[in-house]
Amino acid sequence: MTRQEFLHELQVALQGELDQAAVNDNIKFYDNYIMEESRKGRSEEEVIGQLGNPRLIAKTLIDTSGKPGASRGQYYSEEYGQFGSGASRGFRADYSEQDGWDVRFGRLKLNSWYGKLLMVMIAVLLIVVVANVVAFLLPVLVPIILILLVYSLLFGGRR
Repeated sequence: MTRQEFLHELQVALQGELDQAAVNDNIKFYDNYIMEESRKGRSEEEVIGQLGNPRLIAKTLIDTSGKPGASRGQYYSEEYGQFGSGASRGFRADYSEQDGWDVRFGRLKLNSWYGKLLMVMIAVLLIVVVANVVAFLLPVLVPIILILLVYSLLFGGRR
């Protein structure tokens, strides 16, 4: 895969998922990274092979970007000697989330691992509760259902 193909595939995957500035920042970052590594003597194919699938990179960038328009922190890259946005490197610098909780609103984010674990635990609890209720009511409901069935067989056909 060439640099242009890689960047195009990354841009297509990011388009519509991130704001245009973030898409441009990420494209510029990966373009600069590939060119810098190529200047160090590595081939474009080798660098792109090391980076991996651009769609997977895009998914990671989208998942870590947070909400559109959310403020992103700044980082200083000693490797490149410049400032840039955390979103352009694929790092989340918005500290509004901690351990799957949205700190600003005090709500659990269900797409975090905590949220998923909580949903599984709730599902298991519901299954246990329903099973216990059915087991408790079964001895009462079976005789009632049998009586109604016998009654409908004996007297249901006559009017």
